[in-house]
Amino acid sequence: MKAFWTRRLIGQWIMVMLLALGISQVLFYFIFRAEQMRSLREVRREEFLARTASVVRLVNTVGPELHSEILGAANTPVVRFWFTTASIEDPIAWQNEGRNKMLEPPRPPAAADLPPQADAKWDKQHPNERPETASARLMHLEDWNGFGLQMPVGPNLWLQGVYAKPASTGPPWYYHLSMGISAVLLTLGAVMLVRRVGRPLERLAEAAEKVGRGEEMAPLPEEGADDIRHTTAAFNRMQERLRRFVQDRTQMVAAMSHDLRTPITSMRLRAEFISEADTREKIIATLDEMKAIAESTLAFAREEAATEPTRTVDLNALLESLCDDLAGLGWDVTFAPGNRTPWRCRPDAMRRAVRNVVENSVRYGHRARVALEVRGQRALITVDDDGTGISEEDSERVFNPFVRLESSRNRGTGGVGLGLSIARTIIRSHGGDITLANRPGGGLRANIELPND
Repeated sequence: MKAFWTRRLIGQWIMVMLLALGISQVLFYFIFRAEQMRSLREVRREEFLARTASVVRLVNTVGPELHSEILGAANTPVVRFWFTTASIEDPIAWQNEGRNKMLEPPRPPAAADLPPQADAKWDKQHPNERPETASARLMHLEDWNGFGLQMPVGPNLWLQGVYAKPASTGPPWYYHLSMGISAVLLTLGAVMLVRRVGRPLERLAEAAEKVGRGEEMAPLPEEGADDIRHTTAAFNRMQERLRRFVQDRTQMVAAMSHDLRTPITSMRLRAEFISEADTREKIIATLDEMKAIAESTLAFAREEAATEPTRTVDLNALLESLCDDLAGLGWDVTFAPGNRTPWRCRPDAMRRAVRNVVENSVRYGHRARVALEVRGQRALITVDDDGTGISEEDSERVFNPFVRLESSRNRGTGGVGLGLSIARTIIRSHGGDITLANRPGGGLRANIELPND
């Protein structure tokens, strides 16, 4: 799951878009909330002052005996009025008294959560505001989401008023609903966009992998956005140039090897006329070796020029058939058969590569024991022999063309030194690799690792 969000393109797009949505929605909520609270505060302030003005007009109209009834009618769960004989200058003392009034029934919601606000102070009303409350002093109570007010309404008579309406603690339900709908729409948009971008990229990556393994690929369709189409067109041009380059080099090597056979044959004929037998035999042996190298190179170039398609075969059956054929020739070759193993490769080329390794093991290590092990999307072919092994510095050098660790000049025992080089070229063209290592109990092990992804 972690790989989906961090490695897949669609996961990264969805994560970025949802993150942007979340940040923008949070910022929008706080900005909207601040503006909403400011507007509501102004409305509540006007409502509170209007109610206070009505109370003041009534108080100035009727006698003192009706003042308590006026206050009782004017009080609500969120607005309370009461009289004092003097002003209360201390804001904290006034807030304590106002809180006690709010706790009287009927109580507003969360009336118990009205802590005193230490930074509150009395402010005078603007003279141009309501004339009835022009002499009032107003206290802004942010923590109460309300106001406090006191104003003289007669000799030794002060009207006290408090407005407290605790605000909601979180965004409304429809805010979460809109967030969910926006997230779903953005996710669907990201999926559609990434599929449009990702499909050509996946085809491009698959084609690049196949080209790297030597497979023939038809030109990719140039579709999608301009950037993707330009990339695909560049890949198609690169593939065509690589194909021409390989063909030209292969044809050049084949031509050189073919043309060398004529002068070598001519030199061999002339060497037959050398009177000194020892010198004649050495020259002829050298020319025969040169001819064998040229013919081996020519055969290799011809096989490389013949393009073999990649297809799925049973790798277990391919190895078993190869080992049976070699054992039928009298070679000491065994294979431990296993389960059916479907694998994508170029069968003839793979058969030749494994054959070269097995022949090398029999020639220098007397026998070859071949085994196949599948590990997930990778196959490991091991070829063990009973020889003396090789030194660590030679384990890489033997893969160079025309390198022979066998010191004699006998091509029957030493070949021309192209077997392992050809095997590694074929295996690496399949995306795998081959290494040599001495076994602890003696002998040499060739490890052939092949991918199937």
